[in-house]
Amino acid sequence: MNELISIIVPVYNVEKYLEKCLNSLINQTYKNLEIICVNDGSKDNGLAILKEYQAKDERIVVIDKQNEGASIARNVALERVTGDYLMFVDSDDWIEENTCEIALKTIHEESADLVMWPYVKEYSDTSQKKEIFNEDKIVFDKERTKELHRRLFGLMEKELKHPENADALCTIWGKLYKTSFIKNNKIGFFDIKKIGSYEDGLFNIEVFANLEKVVYINEYFSHYRKDNVSSVTTVFKKELAQQRQTLFDWMANYIKANNYPQRYKLALDNRISFSVLDIGLNLLSSDKSKKEQKREIKEYLKSSNYKNAIKNLKLKYFKIHWKLFYWCAKHECVFGIYLLLKIIKKIVNK
Repeated sequence: MNELISIIVPVYNVEKYLEKCLNSLINQTYKNLEIICVNDGSKDNGLAILKEYQAKDERIVVIDKQNEGASIARNVALERVTGDYLMFVDSDDWIEENTCEIALKTIHEESADLVMWPYVKEYSDTSQKKEIFNEDKIVFDKERTKELHRRLFGLMEKELKHPENADALCTIWGKLYKTSFIKNNKIGFFDIKKIGSYEDGLFNIEVFANLEKVVYINEYFSHYRKDNVSSVTTVFKKELAQQRQTLFDWMANYIKANNYPQRYKLALDNRISFSVLDIGLNLLSSDKSKKEQKREIKEYLKSSNYKNAIKNLKLKYFKIHWKLFYWCAKHECVFGIYLLLKIIKKIVNK
């Protein structure tokens, strides 16, 4: 077991956290690593820190470029990758020191195409484990990987009991990939400026499309640093609605182009149904009047794309508070949606 593992780290204005991230990589128990750090036009001391570490550890490769966003930074790194296997780590996060060793060992033991694991959300004053599946180890064969692939489009049936898990599977970190699969299929990242978010999900949709075997291990290797306040509740993004539509259009076209079964379309409809939460919270972060906020929420609920999606959402699977929220969305009850959004925003911002 001596294959080279490439680790891609996009870096932008994270000098406060960068050393912890880099230390977790250079101190891996598995030593045959290529650590590709892309400085994406940082305005702080990030580049200096990278060069300092590069001088101490020849496994570190530093690429310096103008700021274009994490997606493009990762694409630049993908062109430079020479490893047999590939991992992604964000520069304000860190991983356990035995991550690479155990992940690679698992891939060999199971003859798997990909291995994945859960993570820990790291807040300023607390940590919270994020479980993806409630088993210690799961081996997904070809048929079961199809359900993992479908889940990247949206939740279905009993999965709807936990809408907060809609994106738990999509992260690019928390996974070890075969580099050849990504390169041979020319898989890369979409510009986040066009889709707003979920660039990890679109990457993995293309990866998971043809996987034969995936292994899940219930090891909390990845530590995801998360601000106590979610940006969607504090910073208004005026392009968010259009970005969401671009994202949903891409996913719908992908389903159609690949002739996927109806379950994929229903899963995407459920994802679209969930979007009123982000759209609504984003509007509440704007300086628009309450009247304007309610009007725009109403317009979103009445849009044909949203109405066609939410009519298929099965409320019976939800817990009572989400059932009430999406019942209001189904029935275009703007007052109810607005009131519940205010409550949610208050809880999130505590």
